Formats: sequence, structure tokens, C-alpha cells
Amino acid sequence: MSDDGGDKIVGHKTFSDGPMSFRHEPLTKREADALWEAAEKAKADRAQRMPDERAAIRALWEAHQRLQELGWREAIYCPKDGTSFQVIEPGSTGIFECHYSGEWPKGSWWIADEGDLYPSHPILFKLYPEDQAKYDAKMAEARERYRAETSEA
Repeated sequence: MSDDGGDKIVGHKTFSDGPMSFRHEPLTKREADALWEAAEKAKADRAQRMPDERAAIRALWEAHQRLQELGWREAIYCPKDGTSFQVIEPGSTGIFECHYSGEWPKGSWWIADEGDLYPSHPILFKLYPEDQAKYDAKMAEARERYRAETSEA
């Protein structure tokens, strides 16, 4: 049986074991080839589903619309008082913990991850459930005050 070189080490895989703790494992040629094949297949699939810019823009609009239906809002409306919230960034598949620092509009968004902070440019944000509940209660109270004030007039 001839060795096709598939077990040859061609790199390493990095795993996170917690905040600021990483480990590496060997990456074999066979694994690297499988990853490359999967990436090429995914690229071909995207090209078939979105053959041109218009199709890709429609897909982006639909994803943005659906995320808003799921409770996500434009990042410019995030809390500006240091409260942490969740964000989505373009070009990423993650949801990250974030806060806004500084005075609007000259401040910055900062993602907290693995014990560090990274600058961010989010497109959408969502409050954590407990903060959303507080916000909803505050808005309900404001609606009641408005109704009371306008019914007296």
C-alpha cells in the first residue's frame, strides 16, 4: 500500500479552551484537502444561488429584514451608556457582546471577547433579555403617561 501523503502534517488547527487559552493540533494534508474541497463547494453553491450582484443584494436585504423580524435593530440605536448588548457585524457569522463608549456620534463600539476588547462596526444590535424587559417596561410607562396627558387636553 502506497502512502498518498494524506497523513503528512501541513499545518495546525487552533482551538479555544477558554479565555486566553488556546491549543494547537496537527492538520493533515487529508484534512486540509477536505476543508479546501468544502470551501470550493460552498463557493459554487453561493454562485448558483446568487449569480450576480442583484441576487446577492436581494439575499442580503432578506437576511437583514429577517433579523429585524427577530428583534434586531439598527446599531445606531444601541444604548450609549456603557450597557452591554449583542451585535452582528458584516462579514461575520457570530453574535458578539458589545458596548458603546464615548459620546455619540464620535464614540466607538467595542466587542468583548476572550478577556480583551476589539473595535467593531456592527450593523445590528439586540438587547439582552433582562435589559429588553426593562426597556419594554419603560416604554409602557411612557405610553401610559402620554395617554394620560393627551386625554386631559
